[in-house]
Amino acid sequence: MRLWYEAPYWQLSFADSALGVDTPQQAQIFERFFRTEESRNRVSGGSVLRLAICKNIVDAHGGHIAAEHSDLDGLKIALQLPMLPNRN
Repeated sequence: MRLWYEAPYWQLSFADSALGVDTPQQAQIFERFFRTEESRNRVSGGSVLRLAICKNIVDAHGGHIAAEHSDLDGLKIALQLPMLPNRN
């Protein structure tokens, strides 16, 4: 996990070494009810379903979220959230 500020966004990335997602499916994992072939049954997975909720939250805050291959041979999720001005 990595967090840094690059004006005007906060950048956050998570990477894992578990079995990754094929490149053509990386944009689709943020769609509601999408499951990769490997996670079609409840026994073997399905956590990608939760990414649709993450995308909705990020979008609501004016940010961006994307998936790509990780250097650890798994999946990397990167998101950007705009810096909000201090309201004090």
